[in-house]
Amino acid sequence: MYAHITWHTWRRVGCIDERAAHEVRVAIASAGKRTGLQVVKGEVLANHIHLLVSFRPDTRISDFIRLAKSVAATRANRFVVGAVRWARGYYVATIHKSDLPRVIRYIGQQFQRHPDLVPRKSRFSDPGRKPGVHQNGGDNSPDPQFTL
Repeated sequence: MYAHITWHTWRRVGCIDERAAHEVRVAIASAGKRTGLQVVKGEVLANHIHLLVSFRPDTRISDFIRLAKSVAATRANRFVVGAVRWARGYYVATIHKSDLPRVIRYIGQQFQRHPDLVPRKSRFSDPGRKPGVHQNGGDNSPDPQFTL
């Protein structure tokens, strides 16, 4: 099965910068692995997230979203406490396989649709960065890309 999922920040505040966007991507990938859900396509904007996911019928999407939102906020807020706060709830619509190209195109065009919501450079160049720790948060993993 396929679904289009979105959720946004508290009061749609554009609080997700490049560093927080990386942490959100890592959290989403991790939540997907833990819940058996696969991210087909996704974009992280300054105030909301778009995901196209595939999952088995016995998978609870709510478990994935709960885990993704909580881990993403925890990881992003390591740098600036309270910077990322999610609104309650989310939107999910199941997608027929024939609609996948249209939804993939729609999600892929989010930065063109919302140029003002592209995550900005972090205001804090390297707060608390320790020598020998990679700039991507120290987890030594590449920034997960949400593509087919």
